[in-house]
Amino acid sequence: MDMSGYLSRLQEQADHFLSDVAILSEYPDRLVVLQAHYAVEAYNRSLFDTYDVDFPMRLINAVPKRLSEFLAGRMLAQAALEKLHRPRASIAIGEQGAPLWPRGISGSISHSHGKCACLVIAGSDMLVGLDVEKIAGGAALDAILKEALSPEERARVLQQTMLDAATLATLIFSAKETIFKTLHPVVRQFFGFEAARFNGVCDEKNLSFSIVQPLHPCIPENKEILIQFEIDDGFVRTWAILDSPVSEARV
Repeated sequence: MDMSGYLSRLQEQADHFLSDVAILSEYPDRLVVLQAHYAVEAYNRSLFDTYDVDFPMRLINAVPKRLSEFLAGRMLAQAALEKLHRPRASIAIGEQGAPLWPRGISGSISHSHGKCACLVIAGSDMLVGLDVEKIAGGAALDAILKEALSPEERARVLQQTMLDAATLATLIFSAKETIFKTLHPVVRQFFGFEAARFNGVCDEKNLSFSIVQPLHPCIPENKEILIQFEIDDGFVRTWAILDSPVSEARV
């Protein structure tokens, strides 16, 4: 495939798998954030060849839903690399399921209920995390409140007035997923929701969290992390871009 028009082809393609492909944010040659909708019912294996995405053999037995998520994310990732004037790269599945980005690139991919987003930045000395979630309700909301939020955080959700409880609880859950994605390349081991404490809503675009468990010598306890967020048509999107503390420690 001619990669020079990859994003345009995604925006114009007529196979109904990917739609509403949009650039959410862009800093030329530095950063790009893309979003799209994908349709599991339109998935078929041949789309990997059509859009020049390497099929992951570790997903050989995966169901169409998982393959659709992977394919949509890699399609956006290839388009993002093109926008940064980088060559095509095979973005394999790495540790904890995270994408393996080419040298000199940091990025993050997320998908939820047919919506996919991808953030890619030029620079391997950056820590990047992105998460997309459908605003939870019913049993899903109950699970988030029980498993992802502490009693103190649940109280803060009920006390604040800027956002409704379901939206804020989903945002906190999403932000903690973003924190995990952002810090995992340094921590390199699993850590749970309790490692980050929600401090409050700073404004209409930022949430404040503190790291309250020892995760890595370069990440001090009580370190504040600001998570940016957007609310979009029944979904929330959270992201963070941090300088790598490991790089700073080597200076």
